[in-house]
Amino acid sequence: MPSGPALQAKLLARLAGFPDAIRLSRGDPDFATPRHIIHAVRDVLWRQISDQIAPPEGREDLRRAIAARLQRVNRLEVDPVAEVVVTQGGQEAAFLMILAAVGSGDEVIVPEPNYYSYGDAIRFAGARAVPVPTSVDAGFAVDPDRVRRAVTDRTRALLLVSPNNPSAAVMSPEVVRDLVQLAADRDLLILADDTYDQFLYDEAVHTSPGALDGAGGRTLTINTCSKTYAMTGWRLGWVAGPAPLVARVRALKEATTGGTSTLAQAAALTALTGPQDVVAEMLAAYARRRTLTLAALAAMRLPYGMPMGGQFVFVDIRPLGFSSLAFAEQVLERAHVLVGPGIVFGADWDGFVRLAWLLPDDQLVEGLARMAGAVRGL
Repeated sequence: MPSGPALQAKLLARLAGFPDAIRLSRGDPDFATPRHIIHAVRDVLWRQISDQIAPPEGREDLRRAIAARLQRVNRLEVDPVAEVVVTQGGQEAAFLMILAAVGSGDEVIVPEPNYYSYGDAIRFAGARAVPVPTSVDAGFAVDPDRVRRAVTDRTRALLLVSPNNPSAAVMSPEVVRDLVQLAADRDLLILADDTYDQFLYDEAVHTSPGALDGAGGRTLTINTCSKTYAMTGWRLGWVAGPAPLVARVRALKEATTGGTSTLAQAAALTALTGPQDVVAEMLAAYARRRTLTLAALAAMRLPYGMPMGGQFVFVDIRPLGFSSLAFAEQVLERAHVLVGPGIVFGADWDGFVRLAWLLPDDQLVEGLARMAGAVRGL
């Protein structure tokens, strides 16, 4: 089976053959980067102050803005000088976090489903991912008892991604507290991905593990401007946590990609310190589209875990008797609609597909209607 990126590239190449195609598989927002952010970068270019290499850890004013955001949104207290590193997007943040935290022979507990790049980073570090599967019947909720049973003498870290991609599950405060206590009992690091922390639905509450008593000294937290501010192409993220671990992140950053783009940093500074209306506007649109998506799935009689955060829903297609790739190919051929095969998130998820509501309402409704027609014809 090809890697996740290779499989997606193959499907996208086929998608190009259908001029009327609709991508329900996309992972980047359909919103444009807010104009005030664009204008700030234009000003930087006009003043010709973007042609110097930034320090590996990032601009200090940006790191201070990140620290302020962590305190305001996540209730995390970090030193912007010693405990924050700016990265080229969330992908690099995740990669550097893993490499700074684990090494050869270590094990990382990974609740699944989860984004495929984490497994790649863990293997690159010489460590081993230990999956702890969740179930659609339980809404993809993480079971602390199952996590506890997976811990061995080789376990070095717990990976906690909430809201989750692809399942859109949000860990409850009680579950996060249980896992933080487990980490303390077994002297484990916590690797927390808060990428979707601004997109919560119904009564869901996001809890950053590092904000809980005693957890800050063992928790690395990553985030990004990509989803929150519709800046996926700008590539701006960060890693925050205890100074000794963040020093390792900085060293890795310096040895690999060096300083993050000064233009991206200027954009991020404006995003974090400027008007936040765009975040609320996107959340309102996503909530509306989520309702449309779930209504369509109910009409198709396809099971799913209730998406409580993020931008996706993970749909159970096992009742249809298709693998996720075969289903994706059938829907593409019959309806000119692309869905995300669950196989890219691991072999255990070949009976699922990921749908995203990252399209204008009319295109989303049309794509779901076409998908429903394809399902009826299977």
